[in-house]
Amino acid sequence: MSYPIVVTTDGGTRIQGPTGMPMTVKLGGAQTAGAYSLIEYTHAPRTAGPPPHVHHHHEEAFHVVSGELSLEVDGRTVVLGPGDYALVPRGAVHRPYNAGAVPVDFFFLTSPAMDGFFVEMADLNAATGGAPPQELLVELGARWDAEFTGFGPGRGDGTGTVRMVNE
Repeated sequence: MSYPIVVTTDGGTRIQGPTGMPMTVKLGGAQTAGAYSLIEYTHAPRTAGPPPHVHHHHEEAFHVVSGELSLEVDGRTVVLGPGDYALVPRGAVHRPYNAGAVPVDFFFLTSPAMDGFFVEMADLNAATGGAPPQELLVELGARWDAEFTGFGPGRGDGTGTVRMVNE
């Protein structure tokens, strides 16, 4: 007999998210046999989010719980509000961010699982004070099918480091 995996409201594995806010892996590759990761996250107001990037072998889906999530995909931006969903297909250059004045709470799902990327990103951010050198971020991304395509204004600080939170 099989039993469901139940994750309570406060359950999951908490890590430091790339933008400095706590991130909760609700279901990771270990629970889904690598099929997908389901992650709960919040972006603080005016959070730049990650640099534009592409996944060649992963889809990413977003579901907004509260606030508004801006999602730039292949040069076009959509704004998702509470209850909205969006799927970013493999091969699309994208970046989620919060341009608004209030936090945005959302879930995102990666298929196959990528929660290991975020665990490694949390370690990298902790080791670099939240400003990883671009070459280390590129190396991390290469291991996890996250090809960073541009660091753009507001993320690079002129020294080759990347910030994902506007200051």
